[in-house]
Amino acid sequence: MPSGDSASSIGPSRQNLLRLWLIRSILLVALIVALAVLREFTAYELPWNPLWVLLLAMALLNIALLYRLWLPRPVGEREFFANLLLDIAFLTGVLYLSGGAANPLVSYYLIPLIVSAALLASRFTWALAGISVGCYTVLYFFHQPFALFGMAGHAGMSAHMTGMWINFVFSALLIAWFVARMARSMREQQSAAAAIREEALRDERIVGVAGIAAGAAHELRTPLATMTVLVDELSDQHPDLDGDLGLLQQQLQRCEDILGELVDSATHARERRQSSLEVLVRELIDAWRIARPEVPLRIDIDESAAHIQIVFNQGLNHALLNFLHNAADASPEHVSLKALQEGGQALIVIEDRGAGIPGEIADALGRRFVSRKDGGLGLGVLLGSATIERLDGQVTLHDREGGGTRWEVRLPSVDEH
Repeated sequence: MPSGDSASSIGPSRQNLLRLWLIRSILLVALIVALAVLREFTAYELPWNPLWVLLLAMALLNIALLYRLWLPRPVGEREFFANLLLDIAFLTGVLYLSGGAANPLVSYYLIPLIVSAALLASRFTWALAGISVGCYTVLYFFHQPFALFGMAGHAGMSAHMTGMWINFVFSALLIAWFVARMARSMREQQSAAAAIREEALRDERIVGVAGIAAGAAHELRTPLATMTVLVDELSDQHPDLDGDLGLLQQQLQRCEDILGELVDSATHARERRQSSLEVLVRELIDAWRIARPEVPLRIDIDESAAHIQIVFNQGLNHALLNFLHNAADASPEHVSLKALQEGGQALIVIEDRGAGIPGEIADALGRRFVSRKDGGLGLGVLLGSATIERLDGQVTLHDREGGGTRWEVRLPSVDEH
């Protein structure tokens, strides 16, 4: 059986299945001890052989469950539900052979129900509640009598048994209705708290990156100015190198422009403007042709993009440009950009035909520093996703049909903003 430390590393669903295995093991041991005491030290008669066979079968199934816990396959809700049904079936068999609804062990029906209410979707809990009430009702009329719980001759026995049944049904309904909702509320609160913590951690990292970027922008001004002067002098001294030196001048000017945009973005980070989706995309295309003129870009701007109005800032342009850079790095010959309206929102789709996003990092992109590029930290995706979310937008990544990656950026229209 996994130790406490190893159990904490196998995931919540498998941990819960391990706990269910422990509960079942405790019940088995308790029943074995109780039956052994009854047989050796009392004169009560029970169908011993069927009971021992039932306990043995359940013990073997529990051993199989322990083996299942060592398998790497994740535990789904349906598998967990099936194990709870198995517990109910086992309990029903034991109760049928030992007094039916008169056996105090009948209240154990509530344990699988409580576990389901705490861990599973409400439909599973309601199903277990119905099955438990049905089994209890059948045992009320059909069972093998057990003298220890018979209380023959007591006139109030029938009323007591009916009261127990009513109490059980009431308890099952309360658990299925209220406990399941309370458990769901707690899970939602935990998810919301985790999302807030993750967002705060991401913002903290972004602030750190911003500080580094500001320092880098300040330090790069001097070497860029020096290189610009040297290139101008070389151009005067070597006219035959005008082509290469002209390209260097363009790249140095581009570096200057980037630093200027960085400072401008920091100064006007909160300034937003309203325009059509088509205007945003045209600006993005112009910036792309300057930054990566060697990469062909397939462009598809739907007519609806000219009519839908959005609110954005300069940071959105940088975010989309970074996504295009990622696509171009993945497949320089196949990069496409689409802009359209979908569901009352602006939709920008960027696709490439690269290797795609590995499953182990796809969910983390945009939330922490990860990258599919060697030596990369994924800062561009992190910053871009944060910028888009601050504009009430959403970034999603999908595997492109036919291979590659599909980036979808959704932005609310002015009417929804």
